[in-house]
Amino acid sequence: MNAPTPLALMGAGQPANRGALLEAGRRAVAAGVTGRVALRLLGVPSASHRRRVLKVLLQDAAQTGGGQVFETTTGEMLLLGTQASAAARATAALGRLAGSVPLVLETWPLPQEAQRLMAWVESANLLPAAGPAPATPGIGGLDALLATLPPELVLRRRAILRLGSEMALPGRLLELSRPALAAELGALAEDADLRRHAEDALVRRLLPQLATPGPLRPQGTLLLPLPIDHLPGPVPRPGIVGVLPLQAAADPDALEERRSALAEQGWGLAIGGLDAAALRLVDADAIPADWLLLQWSPALAALNPALAPATLRRCLLLGCDAPDALAWGQSRGINRFVGPHVEAVLAAARLAGCRDSAGCTQRQCGERAAATAAAARIACRNHALLDATLPLPKPGVAGAAA
Repeated sequence: MNAPTPLALMGAGQPANRGALLEAGRRAVAAGVTGRVALRLLGVPSASHRRRVLKVLLQDAAQTGGGQVFETTTGEMLLLGTQASAAARATAALGRLAGSVPLVLETWPLPQEAQRLMAWVESANLLPAAGPAPATPGIGGLDALLATLPPELVLRRRAILRLGSEMALPGRLLELSRPALAAELGALAEDADLRRHAEDALVRRLLPQLATPGPLRPQGTLLLPLPIDHLPGPVPRPGIVGVLPLQAAADPDALEERRSALAEQGWGLAIGGLDAAALRLVDADAIPADWLLLQWSPALAALNPALAPATLRRCLLLGCDAPDALAWGQSRGINRFVGPHVEAVLAAARLAGCRDSAGCTQRQCGERAAATAAAARIACRNHALLDATLPLPKPGVAGAAA
């Protein structure tokens, strides 16, 4: 067996030192601990986005079945001390993901392969705990990076929950994940104008993909950001709504013309960026749009804006992080909600009705439902439920409109 390459321990709060790795190995092969395995992965592609996807799969298996994930500087990865069932699912997922890439997978049952594992662990030469920060592009290299960055790595789909006589999930809102973008752009992602530029560039590349069913084109209504200077072609399917920033409403007449032009192509129109501060300056009732994206906050509740009933029926309340947000919205006549609390409610509902939920957590279910990268969803064993509208549509019936 070849000498292992240097290792870096992955995971929050895990120190990268020999003692930590040795302790993890010893725990994995301890007397009385049976049914655990180590999964070694070789031949990892050098492309950074492919490596990140493989890490996600191994980390998901570690969180589901316990254990820890280690990575070598030359691409070798090790999932140490997880449940055999979690490792088997990860192996199957990695095999499907690899396609023609010559990945090599080795499964070491523990404690049977204890000697082999510990020989590997004890000879490992670990990287320092603190290494240099990864290089980030300057503004001059931003467009080149965005031209190759897969949109699905940084875009997330957020559920729209409709509350009325019954709970329904009529559609989703596609948005840029700031943490994911920051992982790609570094400090550049902190600038609001550069984030918007990145979003516009990614959405322009995304639009042709909307003609193909998949995580980036889910069932039901889909709201997605549109570049303010871009008029898209005919809508690839009914129920797609373009979201423009609030600045597009500065000229109501021009916005009405834009709305008509989009409607001729089959698009709906939404305006985002409405929050408590904006509502002190903007007449939301006069904005000519099909939907208004209203950002929840305690300041919004304190302001208690006097919006017309017809305007409230056009509102989606975003950022709902607790039941209080839903209660406030319903008391005002809003019945469509987006936010962390919504994701948690829906994940709990899916897990309660999923025949394949053994070993899954509510957090994992929510993250997989929000992911647009197929590899981040591959560990789910019930994609039909993960992607379904609520209530579940009858066979042959399209998802309800939002």
